[in-house]
Amino acid sequence: MGYDYKLTAVLNTNHQPVKFRVGGKDHFQIFLGIGSKADPDLAKISSVEYLLHPTFKSRVKTSKNRLNNFQIELLAWGTFEVGITLRLNDETDYEFKQNMSEVLKKKAL
Repeated sequence: MGYDYKLTAVLNTNHQPVKFRVGGKDHFQIFLGIGSKADPDLAKISSVEYLLHPTFKSRVKTSKNRLNNFQIELLAWGTFEVGITLRLNDETDYEFKQNMSEVLKKKAL
């Protein structure tokens, strides 16, 4: 398996921003995932773990859903570096970090 996977990030432009606190920043709906649906190497991955920014109460999110590119949904007010651990079917891990601002696309979902 060539380890050239990249984080994918999509900002849902149809989502109305949410404020969690009075005077707080707007939070937007973002989907993080790995690779593309056409990538046959996704079948070699059993799960993807995302390590989010320290300001998240639940910093670790895991997806086992290969059908949606191991996507997770979150609400955030800005971009940050995400730690990614790919758990392969043979129980080995591949880890990397990527700033979501490098790959963020805006899309009406």
